[in-house]
Amino acid sequence: MDNTMQKTFGGMPNMEFVIDSDGTLLASWEWANPKQLKEFLEKKVGPSGISDEEWKEISKKEPMLVSLKDNDEVPGTEVPRPALSPLEVNLIAEPGDEKPPFTLKAGTLPPEVTPGGLSRIYLTVTPDEESGLNFDKKVGSVIHLAEAKGIELQKDKILAGVRRSGVDIYPHTVAVMWSRDEGAKDMEFVATVVALMAKEEEPSQELKASFRVSGPVPEIKRSMDEILSGQLPAKEKLMELKCSPTGKEKSPISIDAAIFHDQANPGQGMIYLFLKVDAPGGFEWNNLASPPEVKLKPISGIELEKNIILAGKRSGSEDKEDRILAFWWKKEKGAKKIVLDVTPTVWVCSHKEGWCRRFEVSYRITGDI
Repeated sequence: MDNTMQKTFGGMPNMEFVIDSDGTLLASWEWANPKQLKEFLEKKVGPSGISDEEWKEISKKEPMLVSLKDNDEVPGTEVPRPALSPLEVNLIAEPGDEKPPFTLKAGTLPPEVTPGGLSRIYLTVTPDEESGLNFDKKVGSVIHLAEAKGIELQKDKILAGVRRSGVDIYPHTVAVMWSRDEGAKDMEFVATVVALMAKEEEPSQELKASFRVSGPVPEIKRSMDEILSGQLPAKEKLMELKCSPTGKEKSPISIDAAIFHDQANPGQGMIYLFLKVDAPGGFEWNNLASPPEVKLKPISGIELEKNIILAGKRSGSEDKEDRILAFWWKKEKGAKKIVLDVTPTVWVCSHKEGWCRRFEVSYRITGDI
């Protein structure tokens, strides 16, 4: 499979097209959007006869079911707390209304460098210990989402998972994908939490409260390649680190790493990662897929500000140049050596074998600080 058709039409995973009866491509979007599809068809063909209210019902999304093993787990990933930008949360209540026995906190990641700038908002519901109430162990919390401004939320209802055993005071954390409205600088939406709560050995009661969540729309993550262009420290200021693969899978990519010490701020600096593709072996980066992403897990010696870094989207379909990414580090007290696990996720094409594939490989980086 050489992905010829996918590349021809843009190479994105959720594209949308309008093709007429003789095969002419009338319109295409890199990311499917039912609303813009309806508007386009009504302009070209005529009114659909479906009102905006009916259309909302037709296109209403199914709730996202999230099974949480603990309060830090959401679909497919851990909550990236260091990278979250906090959002302002205000209770919507009338004078005299009782205070709900739980609180809501919210934070968002900056959008990724992808069409539509998709990202996640994380919502955490925590019981108020003073109330003596706790989550019902058999039923998860439901959060209804409405009145979004500045962003489009991918779901209108999300569900925190049912706990496996016991009533606990741990928060329920869930995530919802969002994309930025064109030109928007601020976001706002209403989150209505419905939770079954109870005191120990007492019947559960349904409790409900609405919160207005707001804040600035974070800027799309810039390409580290752009940030670093022409700004790499002099070679003599970089100290090479050892990179050892931790898996057995043969991979067409490799990593070099180097550490830079900031003389103005002793005990901290930058670590540079150089992702290399095996060009002599006939491999190239697939620029039509998602840009390289690297997960970071410090084992010892340093602290990091982020646990995920992302390379920028490149123009053109393919190339063989190194991808350079960088991140700040801070030395742990008394540490002399660094141990860091990195896991790049990349898309690579082989013209010799006629395929494009996703690779996820892990390396352990070690060296002196």
